[in-house]
Amino acid sequence: MSITLRQLRAFLLVADTRHFTQAAAAMHITQSALSALIRELEGRLAVQLLDRNTRMVELTEAGRYFHQVAENVFNDLNKGINDLHELSTLQRGQVRIVASTVIASGLLSPCFKSFRTLYPNIKLSLHDVAEEAIAETVAAGSVDFGIGTCFELSDSLDLEESHLFDNTFIALCSKSHPLAQQETIAWADLQGQSFIALAPSSPIRKLIDQTCHDLGIELRITNEVSFATTVLSLVNADMGVSILPMNNHPYIPAFDVHAAELVEPEVMRRISILTRKNRTLMPASIEFIAHIRQHLADTLA
Repeated sequence: MSITLRQLRAFLLVADTRHFTQAAAAMHITQSALSALIRELEGRLAVQLLDRNTRMVELTEAGRYFHQVAENVFNDLNKGINDLHELSTLQRGQVRIVASTVIASGLLSPCFKSFRTLYPNIKLSLHDVAEEAIAETVAAGSVDFGIGTCFELSDSLDLEESHLFDNTFIALCSKSHPLAQQETIAWADLQGQSFIALAPSSPIRKLIDQTCHDLGIELRITNEVSFATTVLSLVNADMGVSILPMNNHPYIPAFDVHAAELVEPEVMRRISILTRKNRTLMPASIEFIAHIRQHLADTLA
């Protein structure tokens, strides 16, 4: 059964005006064309909707029932069109993001504040997780996009990566440690030191392990933890040295540890936007990603 919106509109106009001539004028068509639309609709439904006489048009019992149905169709359609307009013009919407705790607090918090000033009716939802959980969270579809490191982007996750910024590494030790006298620390300086490591599944850990393998350095790992804040706490307690990305730097004063640029070589960590392949983001998410990029550009400037 094929019923068109034009047929429904013709029927509603006739039902509301009780007059073919007025309904035809409202649709800017001839009365005969309007009558044809009504006949087509009644033919599709196999029921008479209107009783016609020379002076007035009346709804049949079936017509009264169908009038409510047709009105609901147009009301739902208009609501859907209005909702989409509000979404496309950023008058409403939702952005769901997954990121590490460090990215969430260091990058996203100021972006949330400034974005909400511009678009107060858009809901911002943040999932802060361990770095290794970001890609799987995006792949599961429970968020719109993620921000993090993908040392190895598995094909099975079906994700796309869009570069956001690069980040160097810093070496960390307690302020009483002999390395605390150095403004820069070489990777080789960490050889044989008690080392506080992130979990093996962490993309940051994988990049560190690969770099050490390439340099022929063997780290003496004494503790493995899930979060950067735990690393900093253990370093502060002089339980060992460690390596973290530079974007952890704002946390360092709170933990009172020594941080030095990690050199020989300087290793870059790639931070990216992660999305599901072949999935179009909603306008609010597209705008928020653009807002993050602008924030980074302004910060670097």
